[in-house]
Amino acid sequence: MTVLDYCLDFVDWLAVTGKFVAVVVRREHNTYMILVPERLPASIGRWWMRTSVLIPLIFFVSAGSVQAAERPAPTEPPVSHFQGACDSDPDGKRFAEKACYTTYNPGKAGFGAAYHPPGCDKSAALTDRKKESLAKAYARAPDYVKAKLCRLTQLFVTHAYDGAWVSWGFWEGADRPPGKGVYLAISEQDLGREQSFVDAENETVNALLRRTDGRRSSGRLPSLRTSAPAEPGLTVLGVLTHELGHALLADTNADGTDPRHPRRRVSGPPTSKCFEDAFLGASWDANRFHRHMRRWVAFGDQYHNRQKNPDAGHSLDILRNAARRGRLDPANDAITNVYRSKEFVSFFASVSPEEDFVETYKYKVLADAARNQPVAFRLSGHDVNVLDFLDSGIPSKKVECLRDLGLLTGQP
Repeated sequence: MTVLDYCLDFVDWLAVTGKFVAVVVRREHNTYMILVPERLPASIGRWWMRTSVLIPLIFFVSAGSVQAAERPAPTEPPVSHFQGACDSDPDGKRFAEKACYTTYNPGKAGFGAAYHPPGCDKSAALTDRKKESLAKAYARAPDYVKAKLCRLTQLFVTHAYDGAWVSWGFWEGADRPPGKGVYLAISEQDLGREQSFVDAENETVNALLRRTDGRRSSGRLPSLRTSAPAEPGLTVLGVLTHELGHALLADTNADGTDPRHPRRRVSGPPTSKCFEDAFLGASWDANRFHRHMRRWVAFGDQYHNRQKNPDAGHSLDILRNAARRGRLDPANDAITNVYRSKEFVSFFASVSPEEDFVETYKYKVLADAARNQPVAFRLSGHDVNVLDFLDSGIPSKKVECLRDLGLLTGQP
């Protein structure tokens, strides 16, 4: 068994020289060169790169010296991957017909020659009911969202048994050839259900706290409510636009003002620096964010980020541990305080700056798609419409940032 069998997805390139393999690895802001034996005992397994046995074989190379042999980092603002013309599709049926199943996991996508774009699982076919759910979601979307959805490289549906990798948005960089794709995937369990958008939001909060394994602690979390009837098309639109938000964050490189951001190796600076002010400056510890910047964001991981406002601050790990022991009071207080602050549109938005961006986009879309439909949260004995947060204070500045980045227009 060779070292090539153990290469992780963050390996940039390999060069075999004699009995050793030179591996260039990029992890966040650092670039390393590692010399490892060409052949390793099978018992070492995939953790070979992390094991202390290899420490004597590792030496560090400055990012500048390694990158000198690479293509220079882009200096011009990124060109959107959402290109091409869109056919007229008022009922969304064309959009739905393009969808296919996939088993692809973008969290494990490689780079360079090791990268393979997402593809369709031809062993399964979407039912008419699932296609209808996708069509209804597209039909309900504002024009500026349709302009993005119709230009996706591919829309996927994931199998319910795929576990944590259920719904996702994925943008290809130049280090993942051809480097022009943008993909969305939605879980099949979100299609064809008679569930309201509000119910889906409440489920997301439970999932963030890992209260979905059938062993829920006693008591209930504070939740969103609505008087509007369940509209599955709107619910599916919420899922699609959350994942679309992740793709748009990468496509605009909105969080890539700092040249140390890993995405800056393949994408130039954003057209607007508003993310630094409207999101980081208003709601987050910017220094912490800049120390832990990344291209892939996993569900429910805070990546050491900390909310700027201590009244809205929380640690998901602490809340999860308390809930696991049957104590929901910390989570109840945290959720209530997030909404009381009125600087985040949802509890999910308060998890990390990236999710703040994505959730603000999603809620703006839903507010435009379902005007005059209140989404209520109980505060101090009174209902507040969280969609109204978008019109004032910190969230309104975040919406302006989305507009500055061109995400609220119909242009590609």
